[in-house]
Amino acid sequence: MSYARLHVRRLHDAAVDYCSSDNMKRCYWLYRDKSNEYFETIEESGGVMHTERKDDGGDPMSPINYGQLRGLFFMANNVDGDPPPDSSFGPRRIQIEAEELFRLSTKLYFGDFYCTDRLRHYVILVMTKLGSHADLFCQNRFVRLDRANNPFLRTYNGQLYMPATDDLDIEVFYAEDLNISELLRSEKAFMTTVQTKGRGHSTPGGRKKDRFCETCNPRPI
Repeated sequence: MSYARLHVRRLHDAAVDYCSSDNMKRCYWLYRDKSNEYFETIEESGGVMHTERKDDGGDPMSPINYGQLRGLFFMANNVDGDPPPDSSFGPRRIQIEAEELFRLSTKLYFGDFYCTDRLRHYVILVMTKLGSHADLFCQNRFVRLDRANNPFLRTYNGQLYMPATDDLDIEVFYAEDLNISELLRSEKAFMTTVQTKGRGHSTPGGRKKDRFCETCNPRPI
């Protein structure tokens, strides 16, 4: 096992310890917040949301960083069945039925566990399609998760569940282009406007991990 993959395994184990698999809640929606201009460009170019290179935020040793993998970030932070009413990443939101996006992928991997201030922690999960370039990349670098039995995002009786932990966010990195026009037409998704807070956009280069946090920094091997 490579040093990087061993590090991801240790991050996974730390994240499992942090999450309680016995305390889960329904995940109804996966959502992505961006600027009005971002979605206008998608609408003008056929309605397909194209993957982007992952920045170097999070744990600096996770192979998901430094542009090695392309995908689309979605958040899974549902409160009482809905996403939060505000956003740090832009005023326009696409909200997709969580089970639908889970159905469109075939494999699920653990990619990262980090925090930026020791107040909130983040788990990044990667969704891929079997045999895709992203899937082959993940097979040799990340921890594959049982879609029906893991403490981060899992199905039960056709419904999706996530940890009921107030200081944890689950981030889903969907490693495929996504035709949002089809999702909107089939009523599996809808667009909405939200209030922005803070800068109102993502941090250039990504959010750096707090390297002193004892929760999400495994001890050196």
